Amino acid sequence: MKFKDLYEKGLDRKVNPAVSASDLSEDTVMTEIVEYVFTEEIVINLFDILTNIKQNQGSHVGIWINGYFGTGKSHFLKYVSYCLDGHYSELAFMRLEEAIEEIIRNSNGMTKLDDHGVSLSEVKSLKKWYSSQAEVQMVMFNIGDVHDANSNQAQAFTTIFWNQFNAQRGYNSFNLALAQYLEKALDDDGKFKEFKDYVKGKGYDWERNISRFAAGRLDLALQMAKEVDPALATDVIRTKIVNNDVNVSVESFAAEMKEYIDAKNNRNFRLLFFVDEVSQFIGQHRDLLLQLQSLVKRLDEVCESKVWIACTAQQTLEEVVSNVGGNATNPEDEVGKILGRFEVRASLQGTSPEYITQKRILDKKGDVEIMLADMFNKDKAKLDAQFVLPSTYKTYKDKDNFAAYYPFVPYQFQLIKNVLDAFEQLNYVDKQVKGNERSLINITYSIARDTQEMEVGEFIPFDKFFGAMVQGSMQHLGQRAFQNARQALDVIEDEKKQAFYRRVVYVLFMICNLKEEDKQQFSATIDNVVTLLMTKIDASKAAIKQDVSSVLAYLIDKAVIRKVKTDSGSEIYEFFTEEESKVAQIIKNQQVDSNTYSDELRKIFFDHFGNPSNKETFATRSFNVGISIDGRNYLSNNADVNVDFVTTASTDSPDQYGFSLNNTPQGTHLVYFLYPMFKDNQELRANFLYYCRVQRFAQEPAISEERQRTKMLFQQRAKDLYDKEIKPQFQQMLDACPVISCGAVLSPSETGTAKKAERYKNLLARHMESLYQFAKLADNREVPKTQSDLSAKILRPVEDSLITTPLSIPEKKIKDWLDRQPHDVTVADVIRMFAKVPYGWSDFATIYFLNELVRRHQYAFNYNNNPNVSREDTARNIVRDASKFTVEKAKAISQEVLNDFIEAWKHIFNVMSVKGSNDSTELFRNCKETDDSALNRLLKNYRELSRKINGCPFAHTIDEAITLMEQWLTVRDHLKFFEAIIAAKDEASTLFDRCKSINTFFGDQFDSYRQIRRFIDENRDNFAFLSSEQQEAVVALKAINNDEEPWNKMPSYLKLKKNLNGQLQDKKRELIDAITTKYNAVFEELEKYADEMHVSHDKFSKRDVTISLKTGTNNFYALQANANTAEFYEEQMRKINAAIVVPPTPPTYPTCTGDGTSSVHDDGDQPTPPQPRPRVRKVVKLNTHTTEPMHTEADIDLYLQSLKVQLMQYLSDDNDIIVN
Repeated sequence: MKFKDLYEKGLDRKVNPAVSASDLSEDTVMTEIVEYVFTEEIVINLFDILTNIKQNQGSHVGIWINGYFGTGKSHFLKYVSYCLDGHYSELAFMRLEEAIEEIIRNSNGMTKLDDHGVSLSEVKSLKKWYSSQAEVQMVMFNIGDVHDANSNQAQAFTTIFWNQFNAQRGYNSFNLALAQYLEKALDDDGKFKEFKDYVKGKGYDWERNISRFAAGRLDLALQMAKEVDPALATDVIRTKIVNNDVNVSVESFAAEMKEYIDAKNNRNFRLLFFVDEVSQFIGQHRDLLLQLQSLVKRLDEVCESKVWIACTAQQTLEEVVSNVGGNATNPEDEVGKILGRFEVRASLQGTSPEYITQKRILDKKGDVEIMLADMFNKDKAKLDAQFVLPSTYKTYKDKDNFAAYYPFVPYQFQLIKNVLDAFEQLNYVDKQVKGNERSLINITYSIARDTQEMEVGEFIPFDKFFGAMVQGSMQHLGQRAFQNARQALDVIEDEKKQAFYRRVVYVLFMICNLKEEDKQQFSATIDNVVTLLMTKIDASKAAIKQDVSSVLAYLIDKAVIRKVKTDSGSEIYEFFTEEESKVAQIIKNQQVDSNTYSDELRKIFFDHFGNPSNKETFATRSFNVGISIDGRNYLSNNADVNVDFVTTASTDSPDQYGFSLNNTPQGTHLVYFLYPMFKDNQELRANFLYYCRVQRFAQEPAISEERQRTKMLFQQRAKDLYDKEIKPQFQQMLDACPVISCGAVLSPSETGTAKKAERYKNLLARHMESLYQFAKLADNREVPKTQSDLSAKILRPVEDSLITTPLSIPEKKIKDWLDRQPHDVTVADVIRMFAKVPYGWSDFATIYFLNELVRRHQYAFNYNNNPNVSREDTARNIVRDASKFTVEKAKAISQEVLNDFIEAWKHIFNVMSVKGSNDSTELFRNCKETDDSALNRLLKNYRELSRKINGCPFAHTIDEAITLMEQWLTVRDHLKFFEAIIAAKDEASTLFDRCKSINTFFGDQFDSYRQIRRFIDENRDNFAFLSSEQQEAVVALKAINNDEEPWNKMPSYLKLKKNLNGQLQDKKRELIDAITTKYNAVFEELEKYADEMHVSHDKFSKRDVTISLKTGTNNFYALQANANTAEFYEEQMRKINAAIVVPPTPPTYPTCTGDGTSSVHDDGDQPTPPQPRPRVRKVVKLNTHTTEPMHTEADIDLYLQSLKVQLMQYLSDDNDIIVN
């Protein structure tokens, strides 16, 4: 038997799931009545509406029918109209009665019908009343289809209702004036039908051509109307039509309705307006809702509840009120009042689309139901096993349920509803395609037709729901979302394989795009996908699962889907969007180098182990720790201790890997051998590679805002994968993987049970203890821990017992190593050697042990090529300058040489003892290297003394001593130094005795010595003014400048100085007296002249100041020159002359005389006498030089005549002359 033989209703009929209120063809009406599926809610709603219309007892006449798009509102509305239509009411009521009987028969007790007073008797009573007593007329329309957007919106509802009512009467539905003034006038006169026939006789069809008559042939229409009804006032009618003179208002329309009802003269007459999709028309327009409220209210008041308005809407009336800003809970709200106008409500939101679909499409024949019941009983166990899904998605409940839904599975309808709702929300499909009755009927009918040739025993899989109907409704966004999957399928050449892959893709695309709340109940797991693909109850789920797994892997590789692990541990799949798919492909092609790979591992490892430090202290030393991850180094490049993390290797055996490290640099490393565990975890490897690729991709700039959003989405997903899967699994591996220390695999007892940072620290400590076997030899209280401790150890004096004390183990190990070296080594070499494996000593410890060998005179230090380095220099510099300290074999010096040296040292430096006489090194250091040694103290003093007596005739003696001591200090060899001191014993002693005399002289008499030399220097010129007898004393005093031993003659020098100083002072007073006398005379004359010329004394120099300046010098030659006053006198005279005030000449003015001539007079008309000019003294110089000798009196007269000529040149009327 084939599927097509199962169904009661044939699959070749017209199902018409989308009901149109305007489609009233006979075939359509009969299908809509016969195939209408009743539920309890539908029966109750029908009964409630029909009862209210009949009883006419409601306070208002509004009926509100709401339901989502596609829930059958239009079909319900039309079924109400069929019950009211005399032509169809018999059949419609019969179907209603059958539905009530079936509900009662299947209820096994009380039903919802009982709660609402619905019974067969009441329905039959309604049927009788409507068929025999009532007269019902209906006006049915979809308001969005008939609304004229160009009409007056303020009366939109009134205009639409009036026009549609006119259409029901046979009038036109677009020109209200034409209908009211012409068509109604003819109808009122009983001439309308005759008029339409007359027009038809003229070759026109009134109903078809009315728009043409209204627009351009109105006069012809009026002429023909006049010919049919001569009583018409066509001129008046024409004017009203042309001017559109119609009062469109609620009041006038209500009056029109009242007139129409009264004309019926039947109290059981009802006029119903059935208006489809009202809520969509109102939208958010408050004014439209107020118009509807006014219309319903006025019709109820005027027409005595005989005119009803039934509206269908996708929203409840409360929701419509809220959308326009009204308050649905406040009865006083202007908009909210409409809730009381529509007291009759019918909601279709609770109807079951699955049930209606099953009844309309899947209803079975009687014998088929029996056969299917037997099949269910036989295979119930298999059915339960094969079609198991999450608990909210039900399979077959019982045999009746199986018979009703076979070959479909009940949960398929629940799931496809959710899929379509999600697609509609995502704008993947048309708005009409959603999880409603209409779509479900359409899809189910399409699938039933496509599968009608399948054999009974098979089942329709869920991929069939993604058939032509759904794909044909896909919008651009949906097509783009599916495009990547389609491309991935198209490249599969094997048709059979492609077909199966396509089925899987269809299922995935549907369930992966469910709403988030639906995904919580139905996840895209592989088990759910397998169940949705089942077509036979005896098929192997395991085999199908394996096939599906291959498809999923292929789709992941092609960046069609991705796999996600939930918090519960289950794996689900998600479909990529178009942009996500592009990004996924880019990420897939990212090249991840080993450095990136290791860097990402580093973040995990370091975080797990508490960010390991690059320093680790063990015993006496702080070691540099380096970490290597698959060969990439971190923390320290030149590490002392190396920790390796290995995720790739040539063998997965820890023992073999550890053995392979022997005799290699890695043989001393601590190794976390992750490779075996990592290799076996293919999922982790794939996830980690993907994560690394995302990190590389994240560094690329985004080409658009959409790409940036997608990038951030992938980054977040990668982070979630990292946090939930990658990081925890790596951390588990780090806490459980094999560990290799120095090539040996540690046993579980050795690794212990510690985790995370504690495990790392414990294993590292154990590794270092094994690696540095001798480290603890240096870990005792004697070994210095700081540089200050080390310095103190180095500066200790050498005890006599130290030579005979046995070497410690560390000292012996250093000595053995030094003895094996073919050349000298530096302290830095020794430090490096004993910092390595297996010692690991600190620098302080190594230097300490090495210095002990030096103290034992087995080795010696050489610092900067200085073999005689002091202990102080060693202590101060050996740590910092370890590379400049050379370790050499110590050289022995005989005690005899030491004794001779000590004797010479005491003799030269006049000391009683020498420190360190038992140790040549100590003796050398104390005598030569220490700052407080006799040599260095004396050298320091003499250098200071040399500086102070520089230039003195005896300074060379100190310099010779300095040179000698500096020569001794340059000797670095101990023996040569000792020998040099011994050889210079007598000579140096004599030299130092002379130096001692100079030093004593400096301390006692050097100030007087310097005063004498300063006196000689200051009076070098003045001595010439002394007498010849006094010059002998001058010569005797000057001898001190060349005297190399002046200390014995200082009394004589001081006496000479005293005598000469007295004589010089006498001569100085003589010169000063001469200057004072001359300048006083000059100033007497200057002041007298200034008074005569009325010049203030402040115009020329001051007497006291001038004399003080002229006598202020100690140089006798200068005092002698200052006694000449000529230039000073001339200069001061010029200043006085410049200050003389010359009286101005007064002006003269002409005056008229009696004879008409002019005369100049002063104020008293008397002439002003001229003012005398003062006579100015002028200092002149005469040329008194002659070129020829004078022999006679005539020569003298001639010479004097030349002087007179010069004087006469200077002499004038207004000045006097003074010869200077």
